[in-house]
Amino acid sequence: MSAPLEQSEAVERGGLLRDAGILRASEKKTNREPAGLLRAESRFLDVLLLNGSASSDDAADDLAAKHDDGGHWLGGIFLRLSRGGLIVDVGSVRSCRPIRHRGKLTLWGIGQREAVERRQRDVRLMLDALTTNGTGSTGATAEPALNSTTQPTNGVNEHGQAV
Repeated sequence: MSAPLEQSEAVERGGLLRDAGILRASEKKTNREPAGLLRAESRFLDVLLLNGSASSDDAADDLAAKHDDGGHWLGGIFLRLSRGGLIVDVGSVRSCRPIRHRGKLTLWGIGQREAVERRQRDVRLMLDALTTNGTGSTGATAEPALNSTTQPTNGVNEHGQAV
């Protein structure tokens, strides 16, 4: 039988277990909807860079909509960014989302501006790749293939795209 943990050790161990659980949960969500997670992170980083602070409300697609899983998967975004020193906790704000009933949210500030800007560029590149390639693994293109009904005319196809 092991000796009981000191309070500080127990708190530290609990924090590590919580963080590991958040990462596991966010990885599962990422595997299901990588583009959705990247869009949420991109929205959050856009607001953060524009205003100097942002909350999880800023990552939401639709403030009136309820998250399928309660939004818990968003925690992985903030955990990763805060662990990397890109964002810092600067206080709390009340949620604007009706479903949250004005509950408190962490307000995040910029920790390292250059790193946040670099991450935003990376997220946009990943989103572009997913948009262009469908799921990112199929290699499909978003543009229609030319066939007998979509022959280019004067360098422009029937969709108005330059060819």
